[in-house]
Amino acid sequence: MITIEALHNFPKIEKKCNLSAEIIKKEAFTIHNNDVLCIASKLISKSEGLFVDLNSISPNQLALRLHQQIPRKDPRLIKIIIDQTEDKSGKKLQISKNFIGGWLPNGLFLTSAGVDKIDAGTAIVLPKNCDEIAKRISDDIFDQLKVRVAIIITDSDGRIDKKGATQVAIGLYGVSGLRKSQYQDKTNVETICDMLAASAGLLMGQKGKMLPIVKIHGIDYTFDKFATIRDAVN
Repeated sequence: MITIEALHNFPKIEKKCNLSAEIIKKEAFTIHNNDVLCIASKLISKSEGLFVDLNSISPNQLALRLHQQIPRKDPRLIKIIIDQTEDKSGKKLQISKNFIGGWLPNGLFLTSAGVDKIDAGTAIVLPKNCDEIAKRISDDIFDQLKVRVAIIITDSDGRIDKKGATQVAIGLYGVSGLRKSQYQDKTNVETICDMLAASAGLLMGQKGKMLPIVKIHGIDYTFDKFATIRDAVN
């Protein structure tokens, strides 16, 4: 049986810290071998200290022009979104009505290129390599608790064709991004990392719910220390 459990009463993270140590301290959250921990990207970004002072950002002409298309989006945020794509021309952006998304250098496409505004003067951005952070957390847990768990870093993401948001995987360690099965002469491929991320999203919810870490127990998989999110990216 697969069970999904949220880690309640996790301390609010407002500055750079050792996230692994904070997870390990939560003794009431029992972790077993082959559990999968899904961790919200916003928690990861905060613990990595990836804050951006919006008052330090000067929108360029491209950001100001795009702001005319998406008035609800702060032009300073748009400038950060452009920077996250590492393409100053804006060709790595996709804009439609009130939607703006961006292609990141690792091949992922995310709403606002993963940029979040956390208050009137501050934004946070995603780490450059979420796979490395996922591995570090898994290794730290193993060192302290002697259990080997897979880690999936999730991000809230919207789609142009649908209302609302879901959770997708943006970094992982220990569990393959894809699940393949054979039926007759056809190979079926599922993006298992996103299926697990969306399952965690049932409990994580959106901003304000304060359940950024979810444990999935009972999923059948083979631990893969070479797995990365690139395996699931076109």
